[in-house]
Amino acid sequence: MKLEGKIALVTGASIGIGRQIAIAIAANGGRVALVARSIKGLHETEEMIRQSGGEAKIFVTDLRDEQAINKLWEAVSKTWGSIDILANVAGVWHDENTVYQGPHLEDIPAEQINEVLNVGTRAPMLLTRLVLPGMIAKKSGKILNISGTFESGASGWLHYYVSKKALEDFTIGLAEEVREHEVQVNCISPSDTLTEAYRKFFPDYAENEVINPAEIAKLATFLLSADTDNITGAIVVVRNKAAH
Repeated sequence: MKLEGKIALVTGASIGIGRQIAIAIAANGGRVALVARSIKGLHETEEMIRQSGGEAKIFVTDLRDEQAINKLWEAVSKTWGSIDILANVAGVWHDENTVYQGPHLEDIPAEQINEVLNVGTRAPMLLTRLVLPGMIAKKSGKILNISGTFESGASGWLHYYVSKKALEDFTIGLAEEVREHEVQVNCISPSDTLTEAYRKFFPDYAENEVINPAEIAKLATFLLSADTDNITGAIVVVRNKAAH
Protein backbone atom coordinates (compact mmCIF):
# COMPACT_ATOMS: atom_id res chain seq x y z
CA MET A 1 0.00 0.00 0.00
CA LYS A 2 1.15 3.51 -0.85
CA LEU A 3 1.44 4.79 2.72
CA GLU A 4 2.37 1.59 4.52
CA GLY A 5 4.02 2.33 7.87
CA LYS A 6 3.59 6.10 7.59
CA ILE A 7 2.31 8.13 10.53
CA ALA A 8 -0.05 10.96 9.65
CA LEU A 9 -1.67 13.79 11.57
CA VAL A 10 -4.92 15.07 10.05
CA THR A 11 -6.74 18.13 11.37
CA GLY A 12 -10.45 18.58 10.77
CA ALA A 13 -10.77 14.79 10.87
CA SER A 14 -14.19 14.70 12.53
CA ILE A 15 -16.14 15.43 9.35
CA GLY A 16 -16.00 16.29 5.66
CA ILE A 17 -12.77 16.40 3.70
CA GLY A 18 -10.63 15.80 6.77
CA ARG A 19 -12.53 12.62 7.61
CA GLN A 20 -12.22 11.31 4.06
CA ILE A 21 -8.48 12.06 3.91
CA ALA A 22 -7.94 10.29 7.25
CA ILE A 23 -9.89 7.26 6.03
CA ALA A 24 -7.93 7.18 2.76
CA ILE A 25 -4.58 7.39 4.53
CA ALA A 26 -5.53 4.51 6.84
CA ALA A 27 -6.83 2.47 3.89
CA ASN A 28 -3.41 2.88 2.28
CA GLY A 29 -1.56 1.55 5.32
CA GLY A 30 -0.93 4.72 7.35
CA ARG A 31 -1.57 5.21 11.05
CA VAL A 32 -3.56 8.37 11.69
CA ALA A 33 -3.74 10.93 14.49
CA LEU A 34 -7.28 12.28 14.25
CA VAL A 35 -7.55 15.93 15.32
CA ALA A 36 -10.64 18.12 15.77
CA ARG A 37 -12.83 19.73 18.43
CA SER A 38 -15.75 17.31 18.08
CA ILE A 39 -15.12 14.17 20.07
CA LYS A 40 -18.31 12.63 18.68
CA GLY A 41 -17.20 13.19 15.11
CA LEU A 42 -13.71 11.91 15.85
CA HIS A 43 -15.09 8.70 17.36
CA GLU A 44 -17.21 8.20 14.24
CA THR A 45 -14.15 8.63 12.00
CA GLU A 46 -12.09 6.32 14.20
CA GLU A 47 -14.78 3.64 14.03
CA MET A 48 -14.94 3.89 10.24
CA ILE A 49 -11.19 3.39 10.07
CA ARG A 50 -11.16 0.49 12.52
CA GLN A 51 -14.00 -1.29 10.72
CA SER A 52 -11.82 -1.24 7.61
CA GLY A 53 -8.86 -2.66 9.47
CA GLY A 54 -6.97 0.62 9.84
CA GLU A 55 -5.30 2.21 12.86
CA ALA A 56 -6.14 5.61 14.31
CA LYS A 57 -5.98 7.51 17.57
CA ILE A 58 -8.06 10.49 18.69
CA PHE A 59 -6.59 13.80 19.85
CA VAL A 60 -9.36 16.26 20.76
CA THR A 61 -7.93 19.73 20.17
CA ASP A 62 -9.19 23.30 19.89
CA LEU A 63 -7.01 24.68 17.10
CA ARG A 64 -7.98 28.23 18.04
CA ASP A 65 -5.75 27.87 21.12
CA GLU A 66 -1.95 27.94 20.82
CA GLN A 67 -1.46 26.07 24.09
CA ALA A 68 -3.84 23.37 22.91
CA ILE A 69 -1.77 22.99 19.73
CA ASN A 70 1.40 22.62 21.81
CA LYS A 71 -0.28 19.97 24.00
CA LEU A 72 -1.49 18.17 20.90
CA TRP A 73 2.03 17.85 19.58
CA GLU A 74 3.33 16.71 22.97
CA ALA A 75 0.70 13.95 23.03
CA VAL A 76 1.35 12.85 19.44
CA SER A 77 5.11 12.84 20.05
CA LYS A 78 4.68 10.64 23.13
CA THR A 79 2.52 8.25 21.13
CA TRP A 80 4.46 7.96 17.88
CA GLY A 81 7.49 10.25 18.01
CA SER A 82 7.94 12.19 14.79
CA ILE A 83 5.39 11.92 12.00
CA ASP A 84 5.69 11.45 8.26
CA ILE A 85 2.60 13.31 7.08
CA LEU A 86 0.78 16.45 8.18
CA ALA A 87 -2.57 17.29 6.57
CA ASN A 88 -3.83 20.74 7.54
CA VAL A 89 -7.50 20.39 6.65
CA ALA A 90 -9.39 22.19 9.44
CA GLY A 91 -11.11 25.40 8.50
CA VAL A 92 -14.06 27.43 9.81
CA TRP A 93 -16.88 28.92 7.77
CA HIS A 94 -19.84 28.24 10.06
CA ASP A 95 -20.87 27.26 13.56
CA GLU A 96 -23.65 24.82 14.46
CA ASN A 97 -26.42 27.07 13.22
CA THR A 98 -24.93 29.96 11.24
CA VAL A 99 -22.88 30.48 8.10
CA TYR A 100 -20.06 33.00 8.59
CA GLN A 101 -21.00 35.20 5.67
CA GLY A 102 -21.03 39.00 5.13
CA PRO A 103 -22.48 40.40 2.93
CA HIS A 104 -19.68 42.94 3.51
CA LEU A 105 -16.59 43.04 5.69
CA GLU A 106 -18.13 45.63 8.01
CA ASP A 107 -20.98 43.19 8.69
CA ILE A 108 -18.70 40.38 9.90
CA PRO A 109 -18.16 40.26 13.69
CA ALA A 110 -14.55 40.55 14.81
CA GLU A 111 -14.78 37.28 16.74
CA GLN A 112 -15.69 35.46 13.53
CA ILE A 113 -12.73 36.98 11.71
CA ASN A 114 -10.43 35.90 14.54
CA GLU A 115 -11.80 32.36 14.59
CA VAL A 116 -11.58 31.90 10.83
CA LEU A 117 -7.99 33.17 10.65
CA ASN A 118 -6.87 31.36 13.81
CA VAL A 119 -8.06 27.96 12.63
CA GLY A 120 -7.51 28.39 8.90
CA THR A 121 -4.11 30.11 8.81
CA ARG A 122 -2.50 30.51 12.22
CA ALA A 123 -3.03 26.93 13.42
CA PRO A 124 -1.48 25.30 10.32
CA MET A 125 1.60 27.51 10.69
CA LEU A 126 1.98 26.79 14.41
CA LEU A 127 1.46 23.06 14.00
CA THR A 128 3.77 22.84 11.01
CA ARG A 129 6.43 24.66 13.02
CA LEU A 130 6.28 21.89 15.63
CA VAL A 131 6.23 19.03 13.14
CA LEU A 132 9.05 20.17 10.86
CA PRO A 133 12.12 19.44 13.03
CA GLY A 134 11.38 15.71 12.98
CA MET A 135 10.85 15.69 9.23
CA ILE A 136 14.02 17.67 8.61
CA ALA A 137 16.00 15.34 10.84
CA LYS A 138 14.80 12.35 8.79
CA LYS A 139 15.10 14.24 5.49
CA SER A 140 11.64 13.01 4.66
CA GLY A 141 8.11 14.31 5.06
CA LYS A 142 4.90 15.42 3.39
CA ILE A 143 2.77 18.43 4.30
CA LEU A 144 -0.59 18.92 2.61
CA ASN A 145 -2.77 21.99 3.05
CA ILE A 146 -6.40 22.28 2.00
CA SER A 147 -7.32 25.65 0.55
CA GLY A 148 -10.40 26.61 -1.44
CA THR A 149 -11.33 27.97 -4.85
CA PHE A 150 -14.09 30.60 -4.89
CA GLU A 151 -16.01 30.27 -8.14
CA SER A 152 -18.24 33.29 -7.43
CA GLY A 153 -15.55 35.49 -5.88
CA ALA A 154 -14.79 36.45 -2.30
CA SER A 155 -17.67 38.86 -1.69
CA GLY A 156 -19.35 38.02 1.60
CA TRP A 157 -16.64 35.50 2.44
CA LEU A 158 -13.64 37.81 2.65
CA HIS A 159 -12.24 36.51 5.95
CA TYR A 160 -12.53 32.89 4.81
CA TYR A 161 -11.11 33.78 1.39
CA VAL A 162 -8.11 35.50 2.99
CA SER A 163 -7.48 32.53 5.29
CA LYS A 164 -7.37 30.16 2.32
CA LYS A 165 -5.26 32.34 0.05
CA ALA A 166 -2.79 32.90 2.89
CA LEU A 167 -2.55 29.12 3.24
CA GLU A 168 -1.65 28.85 -0.42
CA ASP A 169 1.12 31.44 -0.04
CA PHE A 170 2.31 29.60 3.06
CA THR A 171 2.48 26.41 0.97
CA ILE A 172 4.61 28.02 -1.73
CA GLY A 173 6.96 29.77 0.69
CA LEU A 174 7.43 26.77 2.97
CA ALA A 175 8.04 24.46 0.03
CA GLU A 176 11.03 26.56 -0.99
CA GLU A 177 12.29 26.79 2.58
CA VAL A 178 12.34 23.01 3.17
CA ARG A 179 13.10 21.78 -0.35
CA GLU A 180 16.72 21.07 0.53
CA HIS A 181 15.56 18.86 3.41
CA GLU A 182 13.52 16.64 1.06
CA VAL A 183 10.20 17.64 2.62
CA GLN A 184 7.40 18.26 0.12
CA VAL A 185 4.65 20.83 0.75
CA ASN A 186 1.59 20.98 -1.50
CA CYS A 187 -1.96 22.28 -1.43
CA ILE A 188 -5.31 21.15 -2.81
CA SER A 189 -7.74 23.96 -3.60
CA PRO A 190 -11.24 22.56 -4.25
CA SER A 191 -14.34 24.50 -5.19
CA ASP A 192 -17.72 23.61 -3.65
CA THR A 193 -17.47 20.21 -1.99
CA LEU A 194 -20.34 18.06 -0.78
CA THR A 195 -19.49 17.91 2.90
CA GLU A 196 -22.07 17.39 5.62
CA ALA A 197 -22.02 21.12 6.38
CA TYR A 198 -22.49 22.04 2.72
CA ARG A 199 -25.50 19.74 2.52
CA LYS A 200 -26.93 21.29 5.69
CA PHE A 201 -26.50 24.96 4.81
CA PHE A 202 -26.92 24.81 1.03
CA PRO A 203 -29.44 22.02 0.41
CA ASP A 204 -30.66 23.63 -2.81
CA TYR A 205 -27.21 23.21 -4.33
CA ALA A 206 -26.26 19.90 -2.75
CA GLU A 207 -27.53 17.81 -5.64
CA ASN A 208 -25.66 19.85 -8.24
CA GLU A 209 -22.32 18.74 -9.59
CA VAL A 210 -20.29 19.62 -6.52
CA ILE A 211 -17.16 17.68 -5.62
CA ASN A 212 -17.32 14.44 -3.65
CA PRO A 213 -14.94 14.66 -0.64
CA ALA A 214 -13.73 11.14 -1.44
CA GLU A 215 -12.30 12.48 -4.71
CA ILE A 216 -10.28 15.04 -2.79
CA ALA A 217 -9.05 12.22 -0.54
CA LYS A 218 -7.87 10.22 -3.57
CA LEU A 219 -5.84 13.17 -4.79
CA ALA A 220 -4.50 13.74 -1.27
CA THR A 221 -3.32 10.13 -1.05
CA PHE A 222 -1.42 10.57 -4.31
CA LEU A 223 0.24 13.80 -3.17
CA LEU A 224 1.21 12.20 0.15
CA SER A 225 2.81 9.17 -1.45
CA ALA A 226 6.35 8.56 -2.69
CA ASP A 227 4.99 8.95 -6.24
CA THR A 228 5.17 12.73 -5.76
CA ASP A 229 8.57 13.15 -4.12
CA ASN A 230 9.47 15.41 -7.06
CA ILE A 231 6.43 17.68 -6.62
CA THR A 232 6.46 20.52 -4.10
CA GLY A 233 4.97 24.00 -3.86
CA ALA A 234 2.02 23.01 -6.05
CA ILE A 235 -1.48 24.45 -5.66
CA VAL A 236 -3.75 21.87 -7.27
CA VAL A 237 -7.11 23.42 -8.15
CA VAL A 238 -10.08 21.06 -8.31
CA ARG A 239 -13.22 22.51 -9.88
CA ASN A 240 -16.67 20.99 -9.92
CA LYS A 241 -18.05 20.04 -13.31
CA ALA A 242 -20.56 22.87 -13.32
CA ALA A 243 -17.87 25.55 -12.89
CA HIS A 244 -16.88 27.71 -15.85
